Amino acid sequence: MKTLVLKSSLFSLIFFTLLSICLAQEKSPTHLGVFYPISTHGTKAEEYTNNFSLHVLTGLSGGENGAAIYGLAGMVKGDVNGAQISGLWNHVSGNVTGFQAAGILNQSEDATQGAQFSGIANINQGNSAFQAAGIFNLAKDVDGAQFAGITNIADTLSGIQAAGISSLSKSVNGLQIGGITTISQNIDGGQIAGIATVAKTVKGIQIAGISNVAEQVDGLQIAGLVNQARKVNGMQIGLINIADSSDVTIGLVNIVKNGDHRLGVSIDENFNSFLTFRSGGKRVYGIVGLGTNVEVKDLPFGFEVGLGLNLTESNHFRLDAEVVSKYLTDFEGNDFNKSSLQLLPALKISRGIHLFAGPSLSYMHSNELDTVDHTGLTIWDDHWNGNYHTVLLGFTAGLNVRF
Repeated sequence: MKTLVLKSSLFSLIFFTLLSICLAQEKSPTHLGVFYPISTHGTKAEEYTNNFSLHVLTGLSGGENGAAIYGLAGMVKGDVNGAQISGLWNHVSGNVTGFQAAGILNQSEDATQGAQFSGIANINQGNSAFQAAGIFNLAKDVDGAQFAGITNIADTLSGIQAAGISSLSKSVNGLQIGGITTISQNIDGGQIAGIATVAKTVKGIQIAGISNVAEQVDGLQIAGLVNQARKVNGMQIGLINIADSSDVTIGLVNIVKNGDHRLGVSIDENFNSFLTFRSGGKRVYGIVGLGTNVEVKDLPFGFEVGLGLNLTESNHFRLDAEVVSKYLTDFEGNDFNKSSLQLLPALKISRGIHLFAGPSLSYMHSNELDTVDHTGLTIWDDHWNGNYHTVLLGFTAGLNVRF
C-alpha cells in the first residue's frame, strides 16, 4: 500500500512538472508586428515574454521586460517590467514595474512600482505608485500621487491627489487638491478645493473657496464662505463658522453651540447707531450689524463688520477689544467710512444683559461734511480729493443681550 502511494505521488510530481514546463513563457529578444496575429510570434504571441516589442497598430504578448511600443493598443497577459507605450490603450493583466503611457487609457492589475500616464484615464485594480490622466484616475491604494483633469479615486492615498473637479479617497496621508470638490474619510495633512471639501476627520488643514465640512478637526479650517464641524481643536476662519465646540472662530457669523452669542444696540460720538450680532467662541468673536445715523438723514443705510477679543471676564465685569468698520451710504454716491479700534468695558446687570461704554480710536473719511459735526477729539484732519479725512478719539456705548 505504501509503495502504491509513493508511486502515485511521484507520478503526480512528474506530471505537474512537465505541465508547468509546457506552459512556461518563452523568452524572446524582439517582437515585431503590424497587428495581432500579424507579427513575428503569430498566434503564439501570448506565449512569449519579450525584451523589446514594436507594433504598427496593435500587439499581444505574455510579458514585457523592456520597451513595448504600439501605434494604437497593446495587451500584455502577464507582467510589464519596463515601459509600455501606445497611442490609445494599454492593458496589463499582471503587474507593472516601470510605466505605462497611452493617449486614452491605461489598465493594469497592480502598479505598486510603476507610473501610469494617459490622456483620459488610468485604471488600476490594485495599487499604484503614480497616476496622471486628463480625466480620470482609479486605484485601490496610491503611495505617491494622482493627477487628473476631472476625478481621482483611491481607497488609501499616501501622497498627493490633484484633480480639476473632484478627488475622492478613503484616507489621505498627505495632500488632497480638487478644483471643485475633495472628499475623504480621514485626512492627515491637507485638503484643498476650489468649492468644497468634505472629510470625517481632519488632522491638518482644510481649505475651500466656499465650504468645508468635517466631523472632527485637529488643526485649521479656512473657507471663503462656510466652515462646518462638530468639534474643532484649532481654528476656523470664514465668513460663517458652524461648530458644536471650537477653540477659535474668526468670521462675521459664528454659530458655536457652546460659544458666545449677543444681540446689541450701540451709538458712537457721530450718532451712528447700529443693531449688532456678536458671535464666536470664548475668546474671539465676529461682529455684523445694520444701522443708520440718527442726525444725518442723507445717509440712511449703515453696515458694520468687525472682530472682537474677550480680554477678561468675571461674574460682574467683562472687557472686550474690538476692531470694527462702519459704512453709511445713500446708494447714490454719498458715503461715510469709519474704522475703529475700541475698548469696551461692560457691566453685567445680569448674566444675559451687559451695559458697555468705552473709548475708541478711529480713522474716518467722508464726502458729506455734515457727518463730522459731532466728532470727538480730533487728532489730525485734512481735505483732499473732495473728501474729509480725520483721526480722532471718540466713544462707543450700548447694551448687549446674551442668549
